[in-house]
Amino acid sequence: MITYFVLDLDGCLTYPFETPDWKSVTKIREYQLQSGRDHTIPALSLCTGRPLPYAEAVAQWMGIRDTIIFESGGGFFHPLTNELTWSPHFTGEIAKKSQEIRSWFGSDVLSQFPGVMLEFTKHTDVGMVHTDVNEIGQVYEIARKRIEADYPEFEVHQTGVSVNIIVKACNKVSGLKFFAERQGVSPSQIAYIGDSTGDLMALEWAGAPFAPSNAIREVRERARVMNGEATAGVLEAYEAIIAQNRGLSG
Repeated sequence: MITYFVLDLDGCLTYPFETPDWKSVTKIREYQLQSGRDHTIPALSLCTGRPLPYAEAVAQWMGIRDTIIFESGGGFFHPLTNELTWSPHFTGEIAKKSQEIRSWFGSDVLSQFPGVMLEFTKHTDVGMVHTDVNEIGQVYEIARKRIEADYPEFEVHQTGVSVNIIVKACNKVSGLKFFAERQGVSPSQIAYIGDSTGDLMALEWAGAPFAPSNAIREVRERARVMNGEATAGVLEAYEAIIAQNRGLSG
């Protein structure tokens, strides 16, 4: 039985730079609130590359009661206790290199792409966002080449609106493993939904991998693909998991 349904944010529960699909969000939230008294409804958590302030805000309005994962596994936050934990893989030496990357990006890349914004609240990775998917693609290629050449401890991921340079050891799988250990569950009890390159390993690790219809091809090849895009796809997956759980319990 699936005990937890862990959600990516951009491209899944939310759609970047657009007003949320409140109808689907409201229904997902209703299920989440019911999960506290109905064991066939898995509780929600988040696993996102976005920084803590955004992830915490979403956790609050979804009524999430368990640890959430942000910065792609770099950090963990419990919305009820306010407990904040950083990945042990983010060492002092790694922090120095992360700052080097941030400085390089600020001086050499931002000048070429004035519309790109650094996610200044991030602690363990270097992230940037932009509404122009073409410019994001260009930034990704510049970042990928530099990181592969000079920073083997890091890797680069791209979404439709962001580029994230993360510590290899602080990826979404490491985050999910931390979450599973803390909650006392196995991968087979966790469902995960994602849409981009940063979700690939997490989808392979989770017992029940899902993807919205807007997911990239590599993700769709590794997951059960929903008909709905983004938030509608998350709701569709949630209801499929609930139906499966109820079939097992009945």
